[in-house]
Amino acid sequence: MELLAAFAVFLVGTFACMALGWSLSWGLALGLVCFTLVGLRRGLSLRALVRMAGEGARTSLVVLRILVLIGFLTALWRASGTIAFFVHTGLEWMHPSAFYLAAFLLASALSMAFGSSFGVAGTAGVILAAIARSGGASLAVTGGAVLSGAYLGERLSPASSSAALTAALAGVEQHDFQLRMWRTTPLPLALSLVFYGGISLLHPIQQVDQTILRALEEGFDLSWTVVLPAVILLVLPFFKVSAARSILVSCGAAAVLAVWEQGRPLAEVAWSCVAGYVVEQPELTGILSGGGLLSMVNGMCIVLLSCASSGILNGAELLEPVKARLERMARRTGLYVTTAAVSVASAALLCNQSIALVLTGQMMGESFRRSGKDGLLLSQALGNTAIVLAAVVPWSIAGSVPLEAMGASALAIPFSFFLFAAPVCDWLCHRKQFQME
Repeated sequence: MELLAAFAVFLVGTFACMALGWSLSWGLALGLVCFTLVGLRRGLSLRALVRMAGEGARTSLVVLRILVLIGFLTALWRASGTIAFFVHTGLEWMHPSAFYLAAFLLASALSMAFGSSFGVAGTAGVILAAIARSGGASLAVTGGAVLSGAYLGERLSPASSSAALTAALAGVEQHDFQLRMWRTTPLPLALSLVFYGGISLLHPIQQVDQTILRALEEGFDLSWTVVLPAVILLVLPFFKVSAARSILVSCGAAAVLAVWEQGRPLAEVAWSCVAGYVVEQPELTGILSGGGLLSMVNGMCIVLLSCASSGILNGAELLEPVKARLERMARRTGLYVTTAAVSVASAALLCNQSIALVLTGQMMGESFRRSGKDGLLLSQALGNTAIVLAAVVPWSIAGSVPLEAMGASALAIPFSFFLFAAPVCDWLCHRKQFQME
């Protein structure tokens, strides 16, 4: 009963933070206190509970390191013109009868390089939404196409914090996890291309505004060299270079380009790594300004507190009754369907992708191990359920924040084809592997 009360207080605190516009870190901190009190009531010492929280928090260190580097990367790619190049190229080649397909492809390309759905929505998403409004296109379909493309990279990009967290939870290397994701991507990707291509042909956009293209050309040197940081980030992991080192090398290349190619002062580039990049053109201020270490602080706190709470819940065995019921469910429906159900329920209750990932991994990890499944299979299930399905919950920030950045509503979620295709295709193709033995 006390555990239910703790979860109730935690959920109330989380929803209050959302309603008041506060960081979810405050709600997570409240949850950590509540779970600690439950542990004390059940006879555990405060010292033991602190140790459990510390052990849980240690699992987040690899993710925190990636988040720090991503903060640097998001600013340096802005300063170097890398993001501007992708956006400009996508818009330049965009044909009115292929608008939604181009929106999906542009968002996918940026997410592969960027690794952040929020970053994609705040750059290409904002531009594509503006084009949709000016050209008479559906904002709902545009938002769905961008959201689909954005979450393609959340699973595959070496710069994705979600991928790093999933690998850490499953106890596997991020490189191995993402190779598994690559193997499960072709079918849902092909279906998504057909879906958005078909809608594009049936409902072509009227026109493409050239204002933003001109602003990008005036503000940046868009020669092919600015693509190098993205190429480095995408290619190095295939040579078994770790995600952290790949990001670090990409940051170095972007910093050199920002100084030598774009003519930014070295001190300005260095400061942008901390406080974020500020673009000079007024037309691009709301689109390309941002990034930096400070932009990642909230996400770092969320991951750290989530893992600390997970450590207490796991170490104090507070969730054992729930895990037993889930294992019975998994024996009837299979591990994959149960994982998907837990991930949606976690995202619906906790409104956050990172927390949903941690909770789902913790709730289902033991069932996978007892059934003789390895960590890669667990990471596959998490990558194709918890990462993408968090965005289909209308009130979860995984989907609501990117859509809000674009000015789109929850009506875009049904058009986020890839978010539904990825888990369904994975289940249809590999469901026998997820049967409990």
